[in-house]
Amino acid sequence: GTSPLTGYPTRVHKRHATVKYMFYNPDDVKWFKPAEIVTKHGLQGDIIDSVGEHGTMKCLFNAPIQQHDTVCLNLYKRIYPKYAPTEVVNENGDKVEEDILVL
Repeated sequence: GTSPLTGYPTRVHKRHATVKYMFYNPDDVKWFKPAEIVTKHGLQGDIIDSVGEHGTMKCLFNAPIQQHDTVCLNLYKRIYPKYAPTEVVNENGDKVEEDILVL
């Protein structure tokens, strides 16, 4: 569906915010890192990094964010394929890591 995931700023410092409850583990944060986030108040932002083990993340917005704002991830805007680093042997017999597209 087109329902956005939502999160809530827990710590706010100007354009930076620590956002909780959108994801529940660091892998999800890494997976959605390239996606664009928006807030109910119309700010746009990026996921900078995951924090800790419970899906908390650091975000940077294009303007100062308020504590009571709600952060949304629009899933239908951009869907990113999953790349898995896979060891392959090249023609010289060397093992090299390549990003293989996983469908």
